[in-house]
Amino acid sequence: MKTNLSELTLAQFIDLECGKLDVLKESHHEVVPMERLIETRGAIAREFQQIAAPASYKSMLIDREKKTKMRAKAILFGALKSLVGIEAFDEVRQIMSSAGIDCTRFDNARLSLDVEQRLNDVTFELKRMGLDAPKPEDVTPEEVRRGYEGMVADLMLAYKMSIDIETIRASVFASMINKANEMAKALNEKIKSKK
Repeated sequence: MKTNLSELTLAQFIDLECGKLDVLKESHHEVVPMERLIETRGAIAREFQQIAAPASYKSMLIDREKKTKMRAKAILFGALKSLVGIEAFDEVRQIMSSAGIDCTRFDNARLSLDVEQRLNDVTFELKRMGLDAPKPEDVTPEEVRRGYEGMVADLMLAYKMSIDIETIRASVFASMINKANEMAKALNEKIKSKK
């Protein structure tokens, strides 16, 4: 089974991004569990992103960490709301205290309101974060292909060369994107400094 970006041509990588997991198999007869194929697809997509745009990859990781923390808070405050519902106020205070939230001076009514408000805040923030980018399932394979076709065209113009997606390695293509971005940044800085 192919597990690294450098093992795929750009055409195979695009097929993989469009959901064709069979490109990871060395042969049609190879049997690989679907879970492993999906996991490997994610790892290869992250590898491409890390090479092509290292800064945005780091930003994506930070964003993912924020979303994970928000989900954990939503679970915590949802559970605390349930405890408030059964009037387990001492347990709520204990859990909130262990989470670093000082609520020792709150009476039961104030504690209930505080938990409700925190849950509402976290729920709102999660909804806001979810609207930042389209979900992968909202993007059609045709849109994915058009996106890569546009990138190939841009790089052919930038490097003044032909790119055959059937032969170029996906890892090389990702590196070319990164270098083109670096060249564009340097050019922009040069233009700004002349003003």
